[in-house]
Amino acid sequence: MYSPHRVVSTCLAFLMASTMASAFAESAVEVETELTVRLAFESALSLDPEIQAQGKRLEALEARRSAANAFTAAPLSVEGSYRTDRNYNNQGLRELELGLSAPIWNWNERSRTQALRDSEIELAKKQLEQKKLELAGLVRQTLWDTLAANLDVEIAQARTKTAKELMVDVDRRVMAGELAQTDFYQASALYAQSKADLGRALGALGDLSAEYAAMIGLPVSTLSRIQTESTDIPNGLKPLDHPALKLAQAQLNAQQRQADLVQTQARANPELGLAVISDRGAFSSISEKSLVVSTRIPLGNSSEYQSRVLQAESDQLAAQALLVKTQRSVVARSRAAEGNLDMFSQLKTSALEQADLADKTYRLYRRSFDLGETDLPTLLRFEQQAFEANRLARKSAVEYAAKVSAYKQALGLLP
Repeated sequence: MYSPHRVVSTCLAFLMASTMASAFAESAVEVETELTVRLAFESALSLDPEIQAQGKRLEALEARRSAANAFTAAPLSVEGSYRTDRNYNNQGLRELELGLSAPIWNWNERSRTQALRDSEIELAKKQLEQKKLELAGLVRQTLWDTLAANLDVEIAQARTKTAKELMVDVDRRVMAGELAQTDFYQASALYAQSKADLGRALGALGDLSAEYAAMIGLPVSTLSRIQTESTDIPNGLKPLDHPALKLAQAQLNAQQRQADLVQTQARANPELGLAVISDRGAFSSISEKSLVVSTRIPLGNSSEYQSRVLQAESDQLAAQALLVKTQRSVVARSRAAEGNLDMFSQLKTSALEQADLADKTYRLYRRSFDLGETDLPTLLRFEQQAFEANRLARKSAVEYAAKVSAYKQALGLLP
């Protein structure tokens, strides 16, 4: 069993067992640099496809914003036609027309389109912040889950070793006639159970290690020197600084700009045309040139326009409701995470005290068993209690570290 001092000092910094090297094909070389949650997060950022593509998406939105600065609602179009009677009576009729057509902005449409494009760019930036926070949450969860599973393997290995030593000792004493054969069977059953527990722990660690390597891109051996996150909170941090709230506010702003733009689009954009015509009626006629100015004003559909206005207003109301819901969720999650942090801090202290007492009790009964004053079932009962207390004490430290990360996650803070 482990002493209380070793329980405290090794709860978050332990070496990978040698048997794990062959199971996961990881390097057996000890990692020299300490791993932090921030380092793991940055490694995951470099592998995430959504984060990598976000830069190009922002460039695309910037290009759309530049297009909204144009003097026309759409690019100019060139129009041309040629008329002749060559294939018929061939009297020399020739007509050539060349012109330009320019779609014109509706009243206030250009400025509101620019405002919408600005809000879309801001929305994309807030979406990027939120995606980073969501990825940070997955990294934090995966990291501490893998570390807890790794700790389960180490504890199971230690218990298997202790159970084997006890079985060998009991066998020796049975052969000497000091203990009954049933005691050897009980010790053998304990050893078999410890090996089964070790196998289950290795299987669970294998699944989490695969997820850890795929998401973070670092070998599991880096967990041997992991550092917990600090509980320090930046000064002046407000609930409104949470990326989820910023994203909800940006979505509402974008919907408001969209509704404003729809108000100006009661009909399609009118067009202004300018053309030059060169015309000759017959071979004997002189070519005449003329300038044509034309306009095209579409007639709107009131029912279709009203439908688009109502749709934009409904989207705006949904965004407003989402903002209120997000505000309540952020406040509730932050309070719950803070409460869990305090509770698990107390649980960690209690678990360490319990492990210390259980270890002392087990040592007393072990000496009593060695002196022949205590039977094996009693020793095994207190061995089980000491083992569980030791396991809970070491896991409570990992759980507390996970709650620290969960608290910072609830506040919207990146590693």
